[in-house]
Amino acid sequence: MGSAALLLALLIGAAPPQSEDYTVLPPDMAAGLLKQCSRATPKPGESGWTPGKDDIARLEARIPGFLALAAELTSWDAKSRSELKDAPKGWLRQYVGIVRGGKRFIYGNFLPAKHGDWGEWRTEPMIVCDGGPVFFGLEYDVEKDRITDLAFNGSIA
Repeated sequence: MGSAALLLALLIGAAPPQSEDYTVLPPDMAAGLLKQCSRATPKPGESGWTPGKDDIARLEARIPGFLALAAELTSWDAKSRSELKDAPKGWLRQYVGIVRGGKRFIYGNFLPAKHGDWGEWRTEPMIVCDGGPVFFGLEYDVEKDRITDLAFNGSIA
């Protein structure tokens, strides 16, 4: 492998993972992502880290079951239950790695893909005021392989 190809491979390997519908933001953007307008967020950490594709895959595998349980324990209306049943499919997701108390967490910010043009969602924290339960955030404990926090945006009504 030539030096230019090796350099390119190293640069590509160092980039945060992305897919068509999610992005991993750099750790220095955690504070901005945790300043949501109409929902609670977890506490910031002492530092950050960059989750890999496997970390995101494990987190996303937990979402459907967790949301189904949340739906059973709440008084969501039929429309909200219907919209959330396919998550994370149908949402643009922003993830950031947080280290708190020496443990690694991933915070996810979920934006419904069908509700508008999100512009710079791959590079800037998206803050949405109100909007109801189709806008939500969650925190995933990497070591315990479980979602530890879930919050939905408030509604203007």
